[in-house]
Amino acid sequence: MTNFSRLSVLLVEDEFLIALDAEQLLRELGVKSVEIAATIKAAEKRANEGAFDLAVLDLNLNGELSLPIAELLRQRGIPVVFATGYELKNRPLSGFETDVYITKPYTGERLQKALAAALGKPN
Repeated sequence: MTNFSRLSVLLVEDEFLIALDAEQLLRELGVKSVEIAATIKAAEKRANEGAFDLAVLDLNLNGELSLPIAELLRQRGIPVVFATGYELKNRPLSGFETDVYITKPYTGERLQKALAAALGKPN
């Protein structure tokens, strides 16, 4: 298993209970720190200013797509994992074909594989 003990993660999730569950799973994987943003505005601020190694972005935040946040993170060289309730593995979003996707609800195993895959991809 990949060692995530030095990893700082931005978790962007608008559903409170899902965010808590995902945070717990990330901590169980050994992630050093997790910062949660629940809105596009908060996520944008953190994407511009925060020091993160990786981000897990809910694709749909209260009806708004998190793609602009992903672009900001890409510009900073921060890998992204998209989380969604929709199955997009076989039909990824245009312009985001090489990104990593995870289907909710999260499991520790799927989250671990998604983090490892995102960290292994060139930016």
